[in-house]
Amino acid sequence: MWTLYLSDFKLLSDETTDILLAGIFITNLEQADDVLLISFTPNGAQKKMDALWKWCSINFMIINAIKSLLMILGSIPRLLPVFRFGKDTVTIVKTAKYVGFNLNSTKRNIFEDHYLTKASKARSIAGTLLGLESMVGTLPVWEARKLYMALVDPHLTHGCEVSLDVDPDLLKPLEDVQNDFLRRILGLNKRSMTAPLYTETGLVPLRFRYVKVAGEDSVQLSDEGKASWAMDLRYVIHNLPFNVVLPALSTITPQMVEAVIKSVDAGLRAYLQWSIDDPNAPKLYLLRGRVEPDKDSEPIQKSLCFRHYLNVVNPKHRKALTRLLLSSHCLALERLRWVEHRRPRIDRNLRVCRFCKVKIESPEHALLECTAAADLVMLRNDFLTRMNNDIRGLPSLNSMSAVDFFTLMISYRHTISLVAKYAFRVTEIFEATPMHIPPLPLHWLIQPQVTD
Repeated sequence: MWTLYLSDFKLLSDETTDILLAGIFITNLEQADDVLLISFTPNGAQKKMDALWKWCSINFMIINAIKSLLMILGSIPRLLPVFRFGKDTVTIVKTAKYVGFNLNSTKRNIFEDHYLTKASKARSIAGTLLGLESMVGTLPVWEARKLYMALVDPHLTHGCEVSLDVDPDLLKPLEDVQNDFLRRILGLNKRSMTAPLYTETGLVPLRFRYVKVAGEDSVQLSDEGKASWAMDLRYVIHNLPFNVVLPALSTITPQMVEAVIKSVDAGLRAYLQWSIDDPNAPKLYLLRGRVEPDKDSEPIQKSLCFRHYLNVVNPKHRKALTRLLLSSHCLALERLRWVEHRRPRIDRNLRVCRFCKVKIESPEHALLECTAAADLVMLRNDFLTRMNNDIRGLPSLNSMSAVDFFTLMISYRHTISLVAKYAFRVTEIFEATPMHIPPLPLHWLIQPQVTD
């Protein structure tokens, strides 16, 4: 109703003071009863304020000058002009909030306060959601994902169509909230790699979601090399970890926009898969070449989806399998990679099994190879018997490598709960015995720092 009431408020366009967007002069904006007047010059701003004050007087309304604010974007003159509604002076401010955006005119990025505020709110809500586990138990991953998308993600993505992420330092607090939440619901430690957080849950990293293609609003400014939203878009797309061709903004069409969006989506999937397959990232070798079971067809390889093993009902079993797959487990292959307790990082070939002390203590060795612990062998024999009963034509363990068999046994949807339970039981056996730490030469010891 207010919008209809305000519809007869008209300001004459002035090319010397008004913003030109897509060939249209923008003199004022309204969001319900929040009125925004825009001008390039102090005189232009005062003329618009006078026009609004006069219109309100004719329509039996009074403008509250105390609640009204004025913000100067860009260079601030030494002698500040005085702005008034009628006889009442309007305060010039450095910070303000408009339609949910926190703006700061004195910082290099006017949206900096908005980033920090939204990161703080998102972290607070994420903490509240995770705090539910103390009352209802561990949240299932799919349900936690839905709560995240409904309550946390709106804060992390608020205004992303307007504020493109040209400043990585401002984006990082938002990314940290997303990464920390996903690590928590998956049961991973803070050292875990980030790529699997998305390949396993099907969520898209924030920096890629924020990439939106510019419309024609800032085409002219961009082509002239002036600072604009479209120039920020070019910068953001140029800094993606893969190549995306952005058409000339002066000739861009809706079809070109759709093509760029598809290129970003395809590039994201290829980039995440490369992060898994990267030979310089050996921690994720169990995710290479794996396929995702499909209800209506043969299993296929997917770079980005919600993985079927995350639907395992028992949270202890699910987390045990997740930690083995994503290299966030208690076995020597991962733990001796860390520097802790005055102990340096141990070379990979020395991270041997705590039972057999011969082979590297890896997930595939623990689950499928080690025969030095009687209870482990009995548990494995029982597991393989049940797997053979449930899966017709399951290849024998001796017919392929342990890694290939591990990848095979997690590719079946109907037996994944059995695999997860077995992973949990094996992990329990290993955790009950101290990890084997190889003898260290004296020059390897990390000396404690002595302070005065």
